Order: sequence, then structure tokens, then C-alpha cells
Amino acid sequence: MPDDLRCVLQIIKEKRLRDYPDTFGPEQDICDVTLWLNQKFTVSKARLLVDRLYTQRSREIVGLSVTEMASQSLSMTPIALEAFLALGYSIQEASGDSYRCPSCFGHHSNHEAIKAFARNESALRAQRSR
Repeated sequence: MPDDLRCVLQIIKEKRLRDYPDTFGPEQDICDVTLWLNQKFTVSKARLLVDRLYTQRSREIVGLSVTEMASQSLSMTPIALEAFLALGYSIQEASGDSYRCPSCFGHHSNHEAIKAFARNESALRAQRSR
């Protein structure tokens, strides 16, 4: 599939794994939570904004917000944050320079969207049952 038809985060993930195969990156999680939100709230097109410190190398974030393309009475930011926590992330105090991770704008197959939905729902069920 040509790169202009693919999600930029998947391209970044492939390059990171090719150049640094043992490193962690949040690309798949950002895509999965974005796809999950867009399926769960079908009247909206969510865009996930994740902030990390330059020194973070694992499942840590300093901030998260969701912008929506359609107005909605429910803010999706707390829901997205709950999904990230269920996926094993933690929120760290910002004590340094941070950067915003690239966002997922779609360009995923229906199969990938279904897989993302199942993954997030499973993680949330597991977290809630603890």
C-alpha cells in the first residue's frame, strides 16, 4: 500500500523498529485508542493528542487530550485516559521539556479497527475487574 494511504504512525513505528528493534514506542497504542474512540462514538472523529517527555522511554505520558471534529456533549478525554491507563500507561509529572506525539488520522483497515476495539475493550474489562 502506498505510504500516502497509510497511517503516519504505522510508518513511524516500522522505521523505529527497523532502526531500533528493541525500543518502545506509543504509536500502536495511539492508533488503537483513536480507532476505538471513533468506533465507540460514531458521531465523532476523534484526534488523540499525547504528550511525552523527551526522556520517557516506556509507558509514561505527561498529558493527553482529545479533539473532536463534531460537537459532542461528552468529553472523550477522560475516556481516552482510562483506556491508556488500562493499556499499562502511567501519568508522570512534567519535569522537563515535552513533545506532542504524532496523531492518528485513520487510514486503517476495518480489520485493524475491529482489532483495536477488541484490544481496548479487553484491557478496560481487565482493569475494571481488579
